[in-house]
Amino acid sequence: MISLISPLMPVMMPVLLCASLGWLWLRFNQPFDQEFVRRLVMWVGAPSLIVATLGRIDMSPELLGTVLLAALVLLAVNAVFAVLFCRLAGFSLRDFLIPLVFGNFGNMGLPICLFAFGDEGLALALGVFLATTLCHFSFGVAVLNGRAAVKAVSQSPVIYAGLFAACMVFFGWELPQTAANTLGLLGNLSIPLMLITLGVSLGSLQVAVAGRALLLGVVRLLLGVSAGFATVYVLELEGTLRNVILLQSAMPAAVFNYLLAMQYQREPAIVAGLVVSSTLISFITIPLLLLYLGV
Repeated sequence: MISLISPLMPVMMPVLLCASLGWLWLRFNQPFDQEFVRRLVMWVGAPSLIVATLGRIDMSPELLGTVLLAALVLLAVNAVFAVLFCRLAGFSLRDFLIPLVFGNFGNMGLPICLFAFGDEGLALALGVFLATTLCHFSFGVAVLNGRAAVKAVSQSPVIYAGLFAACMVFFGWELPQTAANTLGLLGNLSIPLMLITLGVSLGSLQVAVAGRALLLGVVRLLLGVSAGFATVYVLELEGTLRNVILLQSAMPAAVFNYLLAMQYQREPAIVAGLVVSSTLISFITIPLLLLYLGV
């Protein structure tokens, strides 16, 4: 058993420890401005990480296109599965479709892919993060709010950073060394801040309706992994890209789903329970998936 678990420790323990630091920070009543940290990550850290990573990784335009396509197919298949589940189980599509589709591809997905597959895994995971963030800010907000979310998309620096990074890949642009070093330094703050914020967010959620929330948390993970395997099968993905898509598909519901549920009053208490339960369960299911992937 120890021989099976020990290879996973360098992948999962940094995630657990950093998230636990955020949870402990909250328990000791230390000040933590979540809005400031969110803006710092989304406006500075994540855009810098995207440009710096894709700028230094040798990725072909064809591979980047495949990553973006795989991410969109993953979301589409997951959405179909989620619609079927909600219809059969009698859950509101407006309230629960988005939390069941959009996993924590950033706060958890990026560091786990980095620790599991190195810089190549991080670069591929960033492509998934970029595509899913665009869909979350547009399609996701439209479902919850009943109207398009063009403004939310147009105001997201992550989207512009992704477009610039895509141009770098497609046209072979290279950053000046000074710019590359600066963006690399700023990008490095993203992952630890994401994980600490995850712990703070989980510790501050007001969870209710435990039975339904637990069911939805389990369903989120089952639908995600099922969509992941369907995606890699349909697109015939192999190697590190296959592993990254499967790993990202297994992420729990994103904390941002709770913030949107609060903003638009879409069963925030149940969504909070969905986020917490799927996250706690994922600390068991993700290591199992890593073992299956041979990490």
